[in-house]
Amino acid sequence: MTRKTTVRTSRKPTGATCYPDFVSPAAAEVTAVHKALAAAFGERRPTKTRSRREILDTVVGTILSQNTTNTNSHRAFSNLKNRFKTWDAVRTAKPSLVEGEIRCGGLAPKKTKCIQDILKTLYSERGETSLEHLRNESKDTVHEQLERFSGIGKKTAAIINLFDVGHPDMAVDTHVFRYAIQLGWVPTAKQHEQHNAKAKSKDEKWPVLSRDTTYQHLDAMFPDRLKYSMHLIMTDTERGLPTVCTARDTLSLKNGKLFVNDKPLLEVARDSGLKPGKR
Repeated sequence: MTRKTTVRTSRKPTGATCYPDFVSPAAAEVTAVHKALAAAFGERRPTKTRSRREILDTVVGTILSQNTTNTNSHRAFSNLKNRFKTWDAVRTAKPSLVEGEIRCGGLAPKKTKCIQDILKTLYSERGETSLEHLRNESKDTVHEQLERFSGIGKKTAAIINLFDVGHPDMAVDTHVFRYAIQLGWVPTAKQHEQHNAKAKSKDEKWPVLSRDTTYQHLDAMFPDRLKYSMHLIMTDTERGLPTVCTARDTLSLKNGKLFVNDKPLLEVARDSGLKPGKR
């Protein structure tokens, strides 16, 4: 018998910041930052024909990418798809067989359990091993339906909204989280402490800063029209901001211009060999 998964819902619906009264970043500031990023790395725009990859491909690929390198996770995904031609086959396979195909990505027993639990639950609930019905659902419903599963968080749900379903959704990974802190787009520890000291009730207190709370805040504050391009530029490790502003560097905004370690971003991008505005 398939075990039901516990539903984990967001504290607030998408579109509502978890840091009320914290007004940064303003839409004008996000627009200015995007203009500067696009000048250095090129604006990113969705294709006219949306990707028709299976949503389950994205979900499983994300689970396999946890705690490993891109090379190993891609190899694990390819192994899985080559051995099992359908997700139904993965659902009904012996766990040991699935583990054998994805072992190169690490944590094979844990990831196998997550993947098969999702597949079995979907089949039990809908009579098919598929998530394609999410293409017709609202942004909030996509989050609710996906985040109930162990191994799937807000970032994965937002990525599926953004790239597979078509809802503007500001997915936050480690890069975006770091840049948000450096640009002052989320409360500092001091601001957090001061706000909560004045809060009159538990509901008025701000939650501890995390990638998930940063996602809720940025998704509420960013203009929808910029979320696709901003996410891609800020996370592209081959032709985007992470190539010139790594974990060792500091991003800052002064008078509407971006700097990396106090050097103009455009100069840093040029010095790295990137042509302004080109991908």
